[in-house]
Amino acid sequence: MAIPQRETDIGPPHYEKMLPPVVKANYGKWKYHETLKPGVMVHVAESGDKIFTVRVASPRLVGTDFIRELSDLADKYCDGHLRFTSRNNVEFLLSDEGRIEPLLADLKAQKLPVGGMNNSISN
Repeated sequence: MAIPQRETDIGPPHYEKMLPPVVKANYGKWKYHETLKPGVMVHVAESGDKIFTVRVASPRLVGTDFIRELSDLADKYCDGHLRFTSRNNVEFLLSDEGRIEPLLADLKAQKLPVGGMNNSISN
């Protein structure tokens, strides 16, 4: 007899619960990636699915207001999906290519620098 899985508040949730649907469906099945423009990348899966990444620099120490601003942008353009990199950058994960330019415009309005991929300076 198997013991049922308990829900507890000990430790973080399993990372798989937080993945965007496109990433979860194609986990480990990515064919290639390429840079579309500075700070914007596309990953293409074997199935043909795509996910777009917009990388933004952030300070090492951030406040709750800054995190809320980023979260609002992620909710507006990325179905709530973003991630913080190990070098203190923020990556917005978009499944719709048409949302890239409006996101870039909002980031520019908030004076957040986009870039940090390939031949560019990271945060």
